[in-house]
Amino acid sequence: MGNQLQQAASKPEVFLLYEGGEVAEELRRSLTHVRVAPHVRKIPDHAFEDCDELIGLQLNEGLQVIGYSAFEGCKSLRSVTLPSTVTELSRSAFRDCSGLTEVQLKEGLQVIGERAFYGCKALRSVTIPSTVTTLGKRAFANCISLFDLQLKEGLLVIGDAAFIICKALRSVTIPSSVTTLGRGPFFYCMNLSEVIFLSGKRLLNQEFFTRGIFSEDQGLLNQEEIKEMLFVDDNKFAFYGCPFTMVKISISWAVSERMTRLSHEYILSVEERIHNLGLLELLQDGACFPLVRRAPDNETKYFTYEVLDTNLETAKNIYQVLQMIAFYELKESSILIELALWKSIIDRGGDRACRVAIPGPAKILLMEYCGFAGFLRHSRDLRRQQY
Repeated sequence: MGNQLQQAASKPEVFLLYEGGEVAEELRRSLTHVRVAPHVRKIPDHAFEDCDELIGLQLNEGLQVIGYSAFEGCKSLRSVTLPSTVTELSRSAFRDCSGLTEVQLKEGLQVIGERAFYGCKALRSVTIPSTVTTLGKRAFANCISLFDLQLKEGLLVIGDAAFIICKALRSVTIPSSVTTLGRGPFFYCMNLSEVIFLSGKRLLNQEFFTRGIFSEDQGLLNQEEIKEMLFVDDNKFAFYGCPFTMVKISISWAVSERMTRLSHEYILSVEERIHNLGLLELLQDGACFPLVRRAPDNETKYFTYEVLDTNLETAKNIYQVLQMIAFYELKESSILIELALWKSIIDRGGDRACRVAIPGPAKILLMEYCGFAGFLRHSRDLRRQQY
């Protein structure tokens, strides 16, 4: 057989690709099924480009790279399942496969190149594995039927115009691992009505969560990080042309981190009180902040956008939850304080009044609780007046 493309004797329409093989031009218009041999590591660039009748594709374990435009323009292809060994989808690998409705990407995939699925107009759902760190430019651009998009933690960069004109997309959740949104990754997703950011640790004011410091002047948002994430150099909004009016930012991380410091008994108590206070939805869905759009004026050619830090009610509710957790933490720390007192009395050989050094963990919890309870607000105000 040699290193060439072999035609199966029993089924003339089924072709077996061997390492280094090529598709003869006279076969491109009639080829309907392709099976890639297990020892093939890379499908060559342009290998099956414009095979209009290709409807069946079997990719075996062992394959690592799908080359540049390898299946571009295969309009009859309906489904693609990548083996777990594939690490790279090169540029335009499945571009303009207009009949493609299903794609299964496996953990292990690392690179989704530029325009890899550009113009796959029938594609309805896609899950990006956690091993993918960068989505190339226009990777899923003009996938007008895409409505279910799952981005896994591990993704770092969403490239320029990665999902531009995905008209069916209604909701998107940006993982906390994402550090960079390129130029207009979601431009003109005209039905996108919900955007949730899981990176609350980065986008929200950390002093509020760690020390209980909050003021209306300072706000709950970290505006510098918001601008860096949502706006590119020319101040163009990453979601320009999308209709949503609220930005949701996850806060569940703040509560879950604090809850891990409590005993099981206290965790149940806090969860019950959160439920009774009607704050469960807030913790699950995230804090909402208004997105304002302003029409172009003499100085700007485009609409301008701003995320407003006006949701004081949300801040108060979060504050209430953190205050409650701090109270239960303090109750647990009181055991350490009592032990320290008894140890001091025993060491001094009596029950006379004595000064005791509070253990470090208990001291931290005391200060945190005082912050959330407002005991330190007066001293903070005095310090501000002095400066």
